Amino acid sequence: MSGKDMRRLNWSAILRKAAQAGRSAILKNYTESSRHKVLGRGKGGDMTLRIDEVSERAVYNSLRRDLGKTFVFLSEEAGEITAPHHSDLPVVVCDPLDGSHNAEVGIPFFSVALSVIENENGNNERTFGNITNSVITSIKTDDEFYARKGGGSFRNGKGLKLVQRNTSHPVNTLLVETSHLEYLRENILSKLSKDDVNKTRLLGSAALSYCMLASGSAEGFVFAQSGGARTIDSPAGYLIASEAGCVFSNLTEGMKNSPIEKVAVGFSSRLNILGAKNTEILSLLQKKLVNLP
Repeated sequence: MSGKDMRRLNWSAILRKAAQAGRSAILKNYTESSRHKVLGRGKGGDMTLRIDEVSERAVYNSLRRDLGKTFVFLSEEAGEITAPHHSDLPVVVCDPLDGSHNAEVGIPFFSVALSVIENENGNNERTFGNITNSVITSIKTDDEFYARKGGGSFRNGKGLKLVQRNTSHPVNTLLVETSHLEYLRENILSKLSKDDVNKTRLLGSAALSYCMLASGSAEGFVFAQSGGARTIDSPAGYLIASEAGCVFSNLTEGMKNSPIEKVAVGFSSRLNILGAKNTEILSLLQKKLVNLP
């Protein structure tokens, strides 16, 4: 199948089907004992739970049935699975279980996140600017978010469109994704005042936090880690939020002026990212949170 033929595919349907396969596999194996079972460490660096592995396998098998060997699979647990003549093939980025800690301890807020990076402009760059389709499915609620570049974002089939509401604070709700308490306190919370932000929430699934920003549940979102958050965790949510009208900024130390569209997606790439529902809020938060280490 040629690159031109690949671009004619109904990626939304293919990804949604694969994400549902992953969700079903997780739910079939989600018992009190199995949700704690650790198999080892995945290619992304985190510990792999059994439910991570069964989801990844179900997603990959679904994609293989629809696409054969005409795609590259880039996933948190298995790493990269290439295909013959893969240099011009689309890359499916998979997070088979985003929010693994939530899933393990029984907090019902975790998801399957899938996205496609395509060679649209005659280059083979795996960058945020080349993300063309994405799907995020909430495991416990079955809420489904998806987007196509230039085609808008949707939640359960209904188009997402941000509503600008007047509140007593510039940021009524700020979502934060980070794993370490000291980093959160020293680099994020200490730089914000009660006049800037009313409430802060740490939900434990970066993919679903992007979706909450896209849905208008929050005005701002920070995804940051020491040394930068892994870029492989962001493609699906980034496209969904961007297509809903959200705006983003690169907060990585020393990369303030680097456009996110040029940032590589992969295991060796890192990005501290700031999102907001409009440019005014983005600017306010940028001034407070510039250059996160």
